[in-house]
Amino acid sequence: MLKHACMIVVLVLGTADLLSAQAVRGRLLDASSAEPVAGALIVLLDADGAEVTSTVTGARGTYHLRAPGAGVFRLRAERIGFQSSLSNDITLLANETVTEELTASSSAIVLPVLAVESETECRVRPEEGEATYVLWEEARKALEVTERTAAAYRFDAVTYQRHVNLWGEALEQGDVQFVSYAGRHPWRSVPIEELEEHGYARQAEEGTYFYGPDAEVLLSDQFLDSHCFRYRTGDDDVVVGLAFEPVREVDGRVDVDGVLWLDRETSRLRTLEFRYTGIPQPAHLGTGPGPYGQMEFDQLPDGGWIVRDWWIRTPTGSRDRGPQTYVTYAQQGGRVNQTERLGATRNDMRPVPSVYGPPPSADSSGTP
Repeated sequence: MLKHACMIVVLVLGTADLLSAQAVRGRLLDASSAEPVAGALIVLLDADGAEVTSTVTGARGTYHLRAPGAGVFRLRAERIGFQSSLSNDITLLANETVTEELTASSSAIVLPVLAVESETECRVRPEEGEATYVLWEEARKALEVTERTAAAYRFDAVTYQRHVNLWGEALEQGDVQFVSYAGRHPWRSVPIEELEEHGYARQAEEGTYFYGPDAEVLLSDQFLDSHCFRYRTGDDDVVVGLAFEPVREVDGRVDVDGVLWLDRETSRLRTLEFRYTGIPQPAHLGTGPGPYGQMEFDQLPDGGWIVRDWWIRTPTGSRDRGPQTYVTYAQQGGRVNQTERLGATRNDMRPVPSVYGPPPSADSSGTP
């Protein structure tokens, strides 16, 4: 019988560096109320204004950032729905930790109402001052906070597979699995390099695999360079959308287009809807939508942001309902029902209404 030996290697050479690292810590307070601000992004900038690292403030507005070395730095506080604020210069000496209390701007961002026809043009990396730029900046904040929150939490979630109709109503019981991940969200895409090379859908012997974009993909330079953005109005005055689509179609490669829906009043990111492009629609499926998916965002009690619900629907056939024929879908998705900050206490999310996943979404934007 072969026995597997477990080898533990202790590295002691770098211990001194870890103990003597330079750092900035402190709290972020609201400029008007002086109350702690949770869930804000704190970015450490070097002397040239380049981003060094970043973190998300906790429930008490606290933050801690480690600098790569001694030098002069500044901090930028980015708060969803408000103007960003910048600290004065902070000089860090070797092996020094500085405490810096920051003030968050209380000047709210006003999401633009489309008034100029040219703003409907699809733009790659929209310039400052354009309506699409304002929307992207607020969406970017939420996506970056979501990405950093995932790295600091453990997630308990329920994932499922089932067949549904166009309205998301279950046609069968389906399969359910309970999962836990530490330091990563259950909803996670493959690296953007693979998506750019092979596309968002791949054929395999057992079927077709569909990949949805996560926060890391949406924030990547490759995605921003290969997709353009445009302003989109919602069906009511509650939400405003930032739509994206591929700059060019590549034969044989499946891509995605979609909409990031933001709350008009608070600028908070609510939902990402996306569709798969470059897939021929079989004639027997009629006019029903092709493969598409959705992610819903939520804020934790201690300020972090996560993807709470997610699903992807792919058409599988059609069924008759009296005089009407409708498309059936295979839906894979999940919902986070509990979170735990690594090294801290657990947060109970809202109860899961069914072990077979969340009910169909009733957002104002409708089906993509």
